[in-house]
Amino acid sequence: MRGRQAKGAITRYSPPVKYLVGCAMALSFATGSPVAQADSAPTCTDTPNAYTAGWQTGWAAYQAEQKSPSSGQSSRTVDLPITINAPLAKVWTVYSNLRNDIGRHPFLQDIITHRTCTDGITQTIDFTALENVPMGSVDYPAKTQAEQRLYPADHYYLTDSYDQPGIITHQKITFTDNGNGTTTVNEHITFIANPLLISFTVDNGVSSHQAYQAALKRDIENGTL
Repeated sequence: MRGRQAKGAITRYSPPVKYLVGCAMALSFATGSPVAQADSAPTCTDTPNAYTAGWQTGWAAYQAEQKSPSSGQSSRTVDLPITINAPLAKVWTVYSNLRNDIGRHPFLQDIITHRTCTDGITQTIDFTALENVPMGSVDYPAKTQAEQRLYPADHYYLTDSYDQPGIITHQKITFTDNGNGTTTVNEHITFIANPLLISFTVDNGVSSHQAYQAALKRDIENGTL
């Protein structure tokens, strides 16, 4: 899934103020407490389900790790650019919709949404990605807890994810109009994991992201999406 791990000293991008708002909304969802907003209060839709408690637990662990990072973790950053023969508006609409990854991402089985919020500028989506991650001759049924924050006016989005055992990704996906009818999408991904797992995490994460990037490119260009 976007944001694995197994959709990568590190240079981390500096998140905008809206990132802090998104995290505050996530914490509010986990604790049930109200959140003071810098802008007007967002409109939120909650969709509680059988996976929501797991998302709350996982996201609390993610937030704790952000406040006090484990000194023993390793991290690597990659950039995965791809150019798609379609206009920016079309590529943005299709590529930023996580459900279009289902059937194209080699591990992803489903996306379970817990909360969607919008303030008219930013949309924040809290979700669980159900994945079957290959580990040798067997598949491991992973539940990736994640949050996507979309900035449509600026044509980029951020996704953070958390998996057991303490695997984290930070992603920034940018969209560039090349001026000739094509659009370049770049996935800037930081993978964080135990040193024993980092190579596996990066290799699986990169290969799965490149696979769904190629599938999205194909289906955007041939009109399927």
